[in-house]
Amino acid sequence: MTLKFSARTVFTALIVAFVFHNIEEAISICRYPVHTPVSFIQPANCRQFVVAVMIITLVVLISFVVALRTKQEAVYILISTAISAGLVLNVLIPHLIVALYTFNYTPGLLSAVILNFPLGLITLSKNRSVCKSRQQFYKYVFIGLVAGYLIFAVVMLLTSLLVDR
Repeated sequence: MTLKFSARTVFTALIVAFVFHNIEEAISICRYPVHTPVSFIQPANCRQFVVAVMIITLVVLISFVVALRTKQEAVYILISTAISAGLVLNVLIPHLIVALYTFNYTPGLLSAVILNFPLGLITLSKNRSVCKSRQQFYKYVFIGLVAGYLIFAVVMLLTSLLVDR
């Protein structure tokens, strides 16, 4: 027997997994500080990281609500593809790469690998099948990766400036 879930159901599960993942990160960041393999990158401290995770979670939840409430299928596909692509990349960089490089647990590693990665790939696969073309799908993935990186960079910069070290 094969279970079939709609794209929206899988995307919703991915968002729930993302929230769980961010809770895992926020709880474990103070006990397992990140050891960066790159010497010129200064990781956020515990407090800065928790604030940044809360802001990023809020941005993703707002985007999720917009995606589910829109009447335009292309908007839903863009948002769900963008978020999914960003979350799949987040599993690889930094979670998996840093864990393999340092041989240490990185906060959020378990939920990233067990939940976010497969649900993100399934969402991307379902979205690819409804995109008008491969080019459109890759454009949405690119937009998601660029937007995700920019949001992450701005939030981390703001928290480093506004939250005590």
